[in-house]
Amino acid sequence: MKYLIFFSILLFWTGCQNSTPIKSKDNRVVKPVKKANGDYSEIIRIEDSILDEHADTNAMAKMTFENPIFDFGIVNEGDIVKHTFHYKNTGRKPLMLKVAHSTCGCTVPHYNAETPLPPGERDSIVVTFNTTNKPNRQSKPITVVANSYPNKVKLYLRGYVNEKK
Repeated sequence: MKYLIFFSILLFWTGCQNSTPIKSKDNRVVKPVKKANGDYSEIIRIEDSILDEHADTNAMAKMTFENPIFDFGIVNEGDIVKHTFHYKNTGRKPLMLKVAHSTCGCTVPHYNAETPLPPGERDSIVVTFNTTNKPNRQSKPITVVANSYPNKVKLYLRGYVNEKK
């Protein structure tokens, strides 16, 4: 009986081991990268591909914002706050914004997703925030995703909305 229990535990333990290798889109086996602290992580995904070696992030596009946080001060409920976030491609490849979005429909970013931004050039994202039904302190994040390193940047509209009486 004790052999049956032993073999059952052994079968259960070996059956739970994950020996399936991680594969890329072109069916190559991708090995995890061992970090200095001893834990493992997956390979960094850049532009929808998996790299087997370290990426040269200096050779990529890079979004650099002049100021990623805009404090709009104190406004009255119902006002429309509009701000332009200026950025520059400080990388070495053309920059393409893939998406810019907020956490709610009251904050809407407008941006150029059609034309690549060459290295060294500037562009902007215009964000509008409708303060209707949004009284008190507000902090609205806008997430911008691009073909850059890092591929996500957070912008913020912050301020205080006086409640409509």
